[in-house]
Amino acid sequence: MTILYIGFWPFAKFVGFVLFLIIASMAFWCLTFLLSILPYWLTFGIAENSGKINADVKPEDVRRKILTEQEGVELVYTK
Repeated sequence: MTILYIGFWPFAKFVGFVLFLIIASMAFWCLTFLLSILPYWLTFGIAENSGKINADVKPEDVRRKILTEQEGVELVYTK
């Protein structure tokens, strides 16, 4: 019953209201982020998986070459 002491109760209500505002603003920004990024990610992800984006890029050009395939590298020793 000490929490409901008459001098502490208005401060507790104020702290609760401040926490509510913080949680509500966090929820607002999280929902804003999800509602703005998720459709973008879904549309571009589907387009990339179906081959509409990066269709002109050859996988051989993107792949990291081993030492013997690189230009300007002289192989001195092999097992």
